[in-house]
Amino acid sequence: MRSSEDGRPDMGTPFRRTVLAEQIAEHILNLIQTRTLRPGQQLPSERELAIELGVSRPSLREALRALSLMGVLVKRHGDGVFVSTLGSEQLLSPLQFFIGLDPGHLEELFEARIVLETGIARVAAQRIDSETLDRLGTCVAEGEKSIDESEEFLRLDMEFHGILVEATENPFLERVFQTFQVLGKVSREITVQIPGVRLQSHSDHHRIFKVLKDHDPEGASRAMQDHLNNVQRAYFTHAKQQSVKGQGQTQSP
Repeated sequence: MRSSEDGRPDMGTPFRRTVLAEQIAEHILNLIQTRTLRPGQQLPSERELAIELGVSRPSLREALRALSLMGVLVKRHGDGVFVSTLGSEQLLSPLQFFIGLDPGHLEELFEARIVLETGIARVAAQRIDSETLDRLGTCVAEGEKSIDESEEFLRLDMEFHGILVEATENPFLERVFQTFQVLGKVSREITVQIPGVRLQSHSDHHRIFKVLKDHDPEGASRAMQDHLNNVQRAYFTHAKQQSVKGQGQTQSP
């Protein structure tokens, strides 16, 4: 474990300035997993940490907020931000841990995404320009080519939703969306593996794109809700099947 001259942990090399909040969160999680940051240890101040990582304070703030929501970090008013004293097993997979504490957490996450992203689609339909539409169209086309490649499709799926929030030209929506990106990555990594979901999601993305081209706010909102409902339904159907399968294996002699 590397440390600076004053004994503080080495937080690593600076990020590119275009880094998203979820990447910052993943980096901090990695520091915890590798024991560079230990349970109960205090992080550098927000200003110092942003400088060390080479990121903007708003992006860093969203990453810290997401990790606090997951119980990985603890904010103590007047004292700073500390690594949680959760057990090592819990810290090794905090995203899965957060959702796995209660099956309702993932359902609540989907509910929150529907509220947020249908609103984003509605606003984007009113403000999206031709250049952003071109970027979105390219993303949809690349997604069709990547239906058989889960990792690439996942990347393009996140890019698609990211372009939409950019089209709102609303920094507050972008900040909130970044937090949801951090929390939602685990559910996406699961759903992208479910048979049929990538094909359905591509079809949904294409529909959303067409409605956005028409600058139809209500149509965009409905298309986004249908898309997220489809993903949610596929996830819970898959989870139920896996649960039944697991029970059957347990009961086998």
